[in-house]
Amino acid sequence: MASYDNAYSRFIALAKIILPLAALGILSTLFLLSRGPGQNMTHSGVDVDQLIREQRIGAPNYAGVTRDGTAIAVRADTARPDPDQPGRASAEAMQIRLDMPDGSHTDITAAHGAIDTPASQAVLEGGVEIVTSTGYRVLAARLTSRLNETDVVSDGPVTADGPPGHLEAGAMHLTTDPETPERYLLVFKDGVKLIYDPQQ
Repeated sequence: MASYDNAYSRFIALAKIILPLAALGILSTLFLLSRGPGQNMTHSGVDVDQLIREQRIGAPNYAGVTRDGTAIAVRADTARPDPDQPGRASAEAMQIRLDMPDGSHTDITAAHGAIDTPASQAVLEGGVEIVTSTGYRVLAARLTSRLNETDVVSDGPVTADGPPGHLEAGAMHLTTDPETPERYLLVFKDGVKLIYDPQQ
């Protein structure tokens, strides 16, 4: 029994010396094989320098109520504040939801755009799609939506499919009816071409 205790004690004593030395050796090897501090880390797939340069906001959202009572919600996948223009930010994968007091609603999506809070507007670009609860689907290259009132204007030609059929127009405007403010109008103008579909 005494010889077993002596062997065990010697093993513990040797382990207290060998294990720390082995750990030091492993750490030294890691430091020697690691890259210098001036080199970028690429294994993680993240460019740390770029993240520091570009401030990003993940999944930002803006919600409010316009003067005419429409609930507006603006969302995006990411946004980058403009350092030169406070209150302005560029955004990717933008979505706007308009819930009007009359019960109708409009959903707008775009590949990218910008939000200008001081100007109370959002500009959407890149495959803009507008879908209304009244049955219209409108495609545009670019449009501007006010944030403080229901006012959506296309900045160029649009194509649309809706209850009358397929149409093309030089511009589109979604706004309140000047004669009946509680109603909303989707107006197509500037050279409207309509292909009437009686089945719709």
